[in-house]
Order: sequence, then C-alpha cells, then structure tokens
Amino acid sequence: MDLINNIQLTQPLWLLIAPVGILLLLYFQFIKRRSISSMTSWIHGLSRDIYRHPVFSRITKTPSETSLTKRRPWFFNLLSYSILLLLVSLSLAQPFRVGEKLPEPPEYRDIVFIVDTSVSMVLRDYLVNGVRTQRMTVLKNVLTHFVDQLKGNRIQIIAYSEQAYTMVPLTTDYDLIKFQLQRLEPASLTGRSSDLSRALLYALQPYKNKITTDESRPVFVMLTDADRPVRNVDPKVAAEYVAQEGIRLHTIAIGAGSYEAEDKEHVSLVYHPTSFYLLEQIARLGNGQFFWAKDSNSLRDALISINETEKRKIQNEPEYIKQPLYFWPLLLSLLWLLLLQLYEFIALPNTQERQSQR
Repeated sequence: MDLINNIQLTQPLWLLIAPVGILLLLYFQFIKRRSISSMTSWIHGLSRDIYRHPVFSRITKTPSETSLTKRRPWFFNLLSYSILLLLVSLSLAQPFRVGEKLPEPPEYRDIVFIVDTSVSMVLRDYLVNGVRTQRMTVLKNVLTHFVDQLKGNRIQIIAYSEQAYTMVPLTTDYDLIKFQLQRLEPASLTGRSSDLSRALLYALQPYKNKITTDESRPVFVMLTDADRPVRNVDPKVAAEYVAQEGIRLHTIAIGAGSYEAEDKEHVSLVYHPTSFYLLEQIARLGNGQFFWAKDSNSLRDALISINETEKRKIQNEPEYIKQPLYFWPLLLSLLWLLLLQLYEFIALPNTQERQSQR
C-alpha cells in the first residue's frame, strides 16, 4: 500500500485522454452508427502502402481479414482501444515514485570584506612569536588561512584608503582570493589616508535600491584601524545608509587601542591607536557587531563568529528523489498491441479452416 501511496503524477491532465477517447468511440458507435474498426485495421490504415507476403495469393479465395473483423463484437474493439488509451494516457501523465529525501541545501552567505590599505597599516603593534609585525601582515595571513573555512560562501574583496576598488568580485574561486590577498600592500594603490565612508558607499553601490530577499543580501565586514579617517561624509551616516538597504555591517578593529603598543624602536610614522569608539558606533548603526583583533587568534575568532552568525539556509521545500515510471505503461501498451497482432495472426487461419470445412 505504501508503494502505491508514493506514486504521483507530473502531468495528471493527460489522464483525460482516456475517458474523452472512450466517449468519442461510443459516440461513433451509437450516435453515428459507425462500427468501431479493429485495432489491426486501424494500424494498417496508417500506412499508405501495403506490402503482402508472397504466399498471400494462396489464401485470396478464403475469407479476408475485413470479413473477420466485421464478425467480431463491437465491444471487443472498444475494449482494445480503451485499454490502449488508458495505458498511453497514464504514460503521458508521467508517473513517478517518491524516493529518498535529498540532502538539505548548504548554508551559505555572500561576504564582502572591506579591507583598509591606508599607510597606517604598516604600524607594528602586533607581537607574533615575540616579533613586532605590521597590521597588514597579520590581517593578510589570518584572512588567507581563514578563506578555506568559508567554502560554500561567495567572497568579495574591496581594498580602500582614499579611494576604493574591487580587488576580487564575488566568487567561489578561493585560490584566486588567497592570491589576491597576498598582493595587498599599505598605501600602494589608493592613497595614504583612509576614507571609511567612501569605501562603504562603494561597496553598497551594486545593491542600492535593489529588491532582494534577506537571504540574498550580502554581509559587509570592514577590517580597519580607523586611524584618523577622512570625514568628508561621516562614517556613521554611511553605516546607517548601509543598514537601510538591509545589509548588516560588522567591523573588526585592526591594531592596538592605546599608545602603549607603539613601536618606539622603528619609528617611521606618527603612531595613532585604533579608534575603537568609532568602529563600535559604525557596527551598532550598521546592525552588526564590533570585534577587536588584539592578536591573530582573536582576529580568527572574530571571523568565525561572523561566519556562523551570518549563515543562511536556502528556504526551499523538501525535495525527494523522483524515480520515473512512465516507461512501464508505455511498455504495456506496446505489449498490448503485440498481443492483438498475435491474436489476429492466430485467429485468422483458424477462421479460414472452419470456413473451408463447411
């Protein structure tokens, strides 16, 4: 019983062929007073040319096939056509059996990393194995190793300082992403100072006024030290604008939060600590979270937390494996035609023999 309950039809309207065809046959039989020809005669009528076996001349004086079919009861021909119509219509309805449930779609998210490449990213306020290391070096190494944990997500890299540009468009080519991350250098392409607002508005441009669902919107992750940013447009206003478009904005502070972390031995740039307060305000107004990457491990933990929080499942109806069954009624219809042909082949000589004995 469960086997029958699991059978469904893809195109159930094709089942109407059978009752409509049977009604037409009854109409011609009783209303138009036209006898229903046999299935064999109908098949032969489809061909314009008739080919006969050489021994056919020996039986020309015996009753013909036409005379045989006329003696056959009309309901036999009706039954032949009805069975064929039922089988063909059932095949056209494309029955299938519902099999095992398909796996759930993977969790994913489009992630846009907005990476600060201003000159302040050369400051050495990180200690890696006891060695002072640049902010940019720590950022690149952690992001490069973390990309493998983001598989299933599409990732975009936007580099910015005074200007912003797309370094890697949304892609799942993780080898390309890791290669491009290693090319990031402070103050090499886009200027020395950092314009957070320009970067946010640049990242938002492809999604501005675009009608999308919550699942299809990306998440923005800004990695910056917010070291004396340019304020032609207040970054907090830009963060509110991002939130209005339904995009969540997270911020990760790169660098130390006080002057105590200054590298006084290798002074190449006026030291300024990371502006935690500004980045906290930007994250709050962007409906996101603020993280401080005080070392490599905390930066990695921040990225893991964002990834786990922002995963979204594709909201689809459960899908099951469909095992097609249309070929079974199709094979049965061909078998039924073969049986009718065999019946004609066997019944005709027997009728001729009875006629000759008379």
